[in-house]
Amino acid sequence: MSSIICGAAWTGPNDRLLPASLIEFSEGRITGISPAPDSESDLFIIPSFVDAHCHFTWSGLQSLYLDLESAGSSGDFLEMLASEVKNEKTGGILRGCNFDESLWSDSRLPSLAELDAATGERPVFIRRVCCHKALVNTAMLKMLPPGCEGVDWSSGIIREGIIVGFENLYQPEPHILKDAVLLATELCYSSGVTAVYSFEHLFSLEALAGNNPPVRISVSVFGEDAALLERALKDDTIDLSRLRGLKFFLDGSLGAETAAVSGTYLDGTVMNPLMNDEQVLNCLLISDRLGLIPSFHAIGARALMQIDRAGTLYFEKTGLNGISKIRVEHAEELLPAWPGNWDTSVHSFVMQPNFVKRWQHQGGMYEKKLGRERAMKLNPFGLLERSGFSPGFSSDGMPFGPLRGIQGATDHPSDEFRLDIDTALNAYTLGAAAICGFDDLSLRLGEGRKADMTVLSGNPFRTSWDKIEIVATIHNGELVYGPSDILEEK
Repeated sequence: MSSIICGAAWTGPNDRLLPASLIEFSEGRITGISPAPDSESDLFIIPSFVDAHCHFTWSGLQSLYLDLESAGSSGDFLEMLASEVKNEKTGGILRGCNFDESLWSDSRLPSLAELDAATGERPVFIRRVCCHKALVNTAMLKMLPPGCEGVDWSSGIIREGIIVGFENLYQPEPHILKDAVLLATELCYSSGVTAVYSFEHLFSLEALAGNNPPVRISVSVFGEDAALLERALKDDTIDLSRLRGLKFFLDGSLGAETAAVSGTYLDGTVMNPLMNDEQVLNCLLISDRLGLIPSFHAIGARALMQIDRAGTLYFEKTGLNGISKIRVEHAEELLPAWPGNWDTSVHSFVMQPNFVKRWQHQGGMYEKKLGRERAMKLNPFGLLERSGFSPGFSSDGMPFGPLRGIQGATDHPSDEFRLDIDTALNAYTLGAAAICGFDDLSLRLGEGRKADMTVLSGNPFRTSWDKIEIVATIHNGELVYGPSDILEEK
């Protein structure tokens, strides 16, 4: 039997905080919680975090790829590329990620000629932080199949199109995938996360099956792999025990100006959804046929309205004989699509509070793309709460980790959309677990529950989130991150 003493604990929404307590657990479950009045501990225990929308394998790959987050200008970007041209740790293609030109001093993407000068004949593929825009050099352009969608062959800029399927087309080597799974597991545990809902290609689902990470993982496969998945289901050639859903893209991102927002962007850009209503309905029917939960990437209001319309039509056609749940991913510009026919018994909203912290401040990327008034109305968490929905929170890997994002929900710039700490915590723990199908983890912290817990350095009800750290992570009653002496063994 193991035990841990804390100064306080949060057991679930609307519960009174437990005072100093001794929590005991054995064989993966909590066996008792009792007062520890003499404790002087500052530790604060919560049910473990659940990331309801991430890309598990991709998170590990990012740790291996060239990280360009620190680039502050196009010049910095090019220098970082040039310094890595001879490093082949990412394989034959120099792969990079996480650049965000909206934060650069010049906000100017390098030209194709500048990319070529910095990288020479080494093929280069660099994703923007949102993963809906990428830059490639001439050597990479020569490798792409003719007619690739989204490619501007004169500039080396790619928007949407082949970006989602790039890793599928040019799969990382098996040893890189193995390292990625290990690194992603370590990232989860160091972030206080023991369960994730991950969006994967079929090949990376195979990598997960082959490397079997201990983190609890439910997987939604990208819709473009649906035909391959259907064959795999018939042939029983892949371990599909983690499979839960299918993901479809209805638009892109605000940063790439490919989100199907209402009206126009400030520069006059108009973006239509990537599918029409009939195609969205077909996605629902495919999910129905495969017995999987459909997830729709929809940031802009026009894409969100499509889900509403197509979902209504689907249920008119099928009644309650098919799928019963529809996941809505992101929903940043939800307000113009409200109230619609959204139904708490059908629709689950999975949102990213880290987007608020990163882009919704004054002068931030949202404001630059849409203007101040529209920007402040994005990510309306409070609207969902007041309407009876319990959203699930996630990071989308931008960056991975609840502590970097949850403050965005509690400090939303608009009072009407802000959440209190209790509600925000629930959205990143029990609420997220319920949406993702981790039923054991959706239960309040108490005797008999799975012993998945996150240990924080302080009480978030008294201390700002930016001053709190992950001290330890307990998964299935085992310490998987943190100092070994934090637990007592009997």
